[in-house]
Amino acid sequence: MAANLYNIEQNHKVAPIMTDAEVSADLADHLKVCMKAVSEDRNKQAFAELFDHFAPRLRAYSLAREPGSSLVADELAQDVMIKVWNKAHTYKPDMAAVSTWIFTLARNSRI
Repeated sequence: MAANLYNIEQNHKVAPIMTDAEVSADLADHLKVCMKAVSEDRNKQAFAELFDHFAPRLRAYSLAREPGSSLVADELAQDVMIKVWNKAHTYKPDMAAVSTWIFTLARNSRI
């Protein structure tokens, strides 16, 4: 028998592959749940998930605008995530996606 690249036994069921759109929708829903938990309950675990997801993206956003400015990028990411914690109650899920709201905070912080 040939080696199974994914180490899946013959009788083991494999979850169907999700499309990019399904993954994106699941992620967007999860981020909304995290924002709601931060907003309503000041949930630190939910905030940690938001931080882990958005901090690298905010840093990349800053570096795309100012290449080579690592310290500025780190500062922007931290500043924006502090604003997320402090302003979570102002987020309106029916108005924008979590990512849109957070990157609007980032853009406004850069001005």
